[in-house]
Amino acid sequence: MRKLQTVIATLAATLGLLTAVACGSKKAPASCPPGNVVKDGACVAVVTPGTIAAVAQQQSRIDELVKLLDQVDTVGAPIELFNGLRQLEPWQALKAKITKLEAVDAVAGELDRAVKTLRTFKGSLGEASARLGNLKGELDRLMTDTGAARKIEDVRAQISTQLRGTVEPLTAQVKDAIQNAIAPLTTQLSKVSGLVIAGCAMADVSGGGDKMKELCTQVGDGFTKARTYVDELKARPAQLFTEVTTQLTAQLDQLVDDETRKLVTTAQATVNEAIKLPPTARGSGSDAGSGHQ
Repeated sequence: MRKLQTVIATLAATLGLLTAVACGSKKAPASCPPGNVVKDGACVAVVTPGTIAAVAQQQSRIDELVKLLDQVDTVGAPIELFNGLRQLEPWQALKAKITKLEAVDAVAGELDRAVKTLRTFKGSLGEASARLGNLKGELDRLMTDTGAARKIEDVRAQISTQLRGTVEPLTAQVKDAIQNAIAPLTTQLSKVSGLVIAGCAMADVSGGGDKMKELCTQVGDGFTKARTYVDELKARPAQLFTEVTTQLTAQLDQLVDDETRKLVTTAQATVNEAIKLPPTARGSGSDAGSGHQ
């Protein structure tokens, strides 16, 4: 009887050992279907055609804003004409009599800088679009790759790095565009336009000449078109940033690490604060008029 119990105990121990070995020896699959990676020892889908389409859509959103910025000369052209107007002798004579017109010189400089900022922003968006194109290319490879299975940790690290490389510079670029281009253009174009109308009317009364009258008309019409353009543009950078970051983090869900999620949250807060900030006071009427005789 005792011998039988010993044999049974030995068999039970052996069975337990074999079960433990079998459970512990579960191997990760050598290959996975396209768009899948290995997670917890099994193939898991992380990329679908819908994921790739979503990234392409965000790239298209950026490209659409680039096309709108192709029209930045709608603002730049009347500012250049106005700079020419300010050099005419009748305007100079008028400015000597009306000190308020002196403020226009400083504001004109600010508007010039704003247009340059928009042109720089356009180039930056082109770079952001290219980075999303690279990200889409990597996702395309995951969808077509039939080779050895890749671990989710490795793929997540690669995709998150590419996503941070897009979001981080875009944050600074959108903030710069809002603060140093859109804000001054939104507030100062109307001020300058009003001063130009008043100055041109006075110059016409005092016999400013045909050249003065022609430029006044061109500048006035140009500023009207510029204000319409800025109204169309002003909300777009912040909206673009929110749409792109929200959609990318949602669509790439399993491939976005905690570091990248924190970066996106902080970046969105930065853009939100830029929208709330008052326009720069540099070149405002009260400052520009002081210290000039």
